[in-house]
Amino acid sequence: MYKIKSWFKSRLIADYAGTMMVVAIFIIIFMAISFTLLSPYIAREQLSSKLDTMSSELVDNYSTNIGEYHELITDVVNNINFDCSKSDRKYIKTKTYNKYYIKNIDIKTHDNIVCSSFNGKPKHHTQAIFIKNLQDNISLWAIDNNKEQSILSLVWEDTKGKVSIDFEPIISKVTRNKHCDDCILTVVSMPNNNKTLHSQDDDENVLSKQALNIEVFKNSLILKNYVDPQLLSLISMDLKPLLFIIGGLIGLLVFFVINTYAKHQLSLHSLIIKGIGRKEFIPYYQPIINVKNNKMYGCEVLVRWWFNKKELISPDEFIPYAESNGLIIHITDILLEKTLAQLSSLDWNKSSGIISINLVPEQLENKLHMRKAVDLIIKSSISPKLIAFEITERMSFTDLNKAAAVIDYLKAQGINVKLDDAGTGYGSFSYIQHLKLQSLKIDKMFVDTIGTFDHRLSVLDSIIAFGKKSGMEMIAEGVETKEQSEYLLNNGVYLQQGYYFSEPLKFEQFHDYYKQDQVNN
Repeated sequence: MYKIKSWFKSRLIADYAGTMMVVAIFIIIFMAISFTLLSPYIAREQLSSKLDTMSSELVDNYSTNIGEYHELITDVVNNINFDCSKSDRKYIKTKTYNKYYIKNIDIKTHDNIVCSSFNGKPKHHTQAIFIKNLQDNISLWAIDNNKEQSILSLVWEDTKGKVSIDFEPIISKVTRNKHCDDCILTVVSMPNNNKTLHSQDDDENVLSKQALNIEVFKNSLILKNYVDPQLLSLISMDLKPLLFIIGGLIGLLVFFVINTYAKHQLSLHSLIIKGIGRKEFIPYYQPIINVKNNKMYGCEVLVRWWFNKKELISPDEFIPYAESNGLIIHITDILLEKTLAQLSSLDWNKSSGIISINLVPEQLENKLHMRKAVDLIIKSSISPKLIAFEITERMSFTDLNKAAAVIDYLKAQGINVKLDDAGTGYGSFSYIQHLKLQSLKIDKMFVDTIGTFDHRLSVLDSIIAFGKKSGMEMIAEGVETKEQSEYLLNNGVYLQQGYYFSEPLKFEQFHDYYKQDQVNN
């Protein structure tokens, strides 16, 4: 798994745009198809929600408007004379208008005379379910009129006569659907009663399925909705184009999140942090030669990044960023630890060679941090006198007084501090004076001017003249030709390093170089 992740990450780094384009296409298509495959489930949930909403509205309407059945019908009974007189007819018509959920009011007198709030004969009740939890002379019926609709009928009856109040249909509004007239079967029933009222002729295929939703009135009337599977299939087909588009848009959003995360994970900052955690930064060693006797004076420790332990990344690609973002401090800690462990195995103390390690100003301003570095050196088998810290001039100090105190502390431990990249940065002479430095390194940019007419050659001569007059130890870096080496030697700079002598070597190579130098000298 680690190899696969490493390969994928290396592919992303090598061809990020192309790889992420493929990823984007895959995610968008995958999400679009996945959402399309969910259409049967979403169709079921959508229809269920719609029926729930419609049924709930009906339930709420009846529960809220009808209120207590006893109070409603008692109010009607108390305001009529059971003689179908003009006052009775007027009252029941007014009652109908005021109570819009009432469809019809019938009055049957003791003389079997029927008067209704509507013209014509009252509708014939073909089915009924009796509700027993009301008073003895009041009953609630669920009525199926000619197999077309279901209504509630509230009935009161005693010796005076009979009052029936029919309410608006329960079922008809719920069963409406654009695809078909009879693919939703609504059933009205009561608990502990085996009689039911259907919105259509019984359909065994539909009734064999589980009810899609169930609603219950406050007065225990139960409403169930059964759905023909073909209807769900039709709704599913309608939803697929929309779900495909929604899935694609969500896939695009997912890709945006992944792309943002990937960019962060693959950013140089993130990769360096991971490299620090995995200790992927390793020391390379470039010999420093005393050209007077062709003996190795010591070496400079240079960092290399062994990315994923299989790819070597040039320091030019990460050191400037690591320096400007404070990450170089952690890299230096790793480098010092590995250097001490590796060179201790060479019995380095016998050579008296100086090991130069680069620091940034921020490190020299932190005494606590440098104490930890010194403790690490003391615990190793290498004497602190053989360690030198090179401080680059390319970055400025924020507090020279703090730096001076830390440098004094290092000198007291026997550790020398050198000025690296002299003449390239913020203040060679002020640093040398304030920090009391006694060693400097001449940058490659000045060494490259030897044998040319570059005006910086005069700067090189000035640096050398200053070093001589100050009695400073001088090391020239970046020496690549015999002409450069001889020019420097003739001008008193005999400590030199560069490709003319040796490229930076990994430890195994430096081990052989060191042993050969010991034999020769």
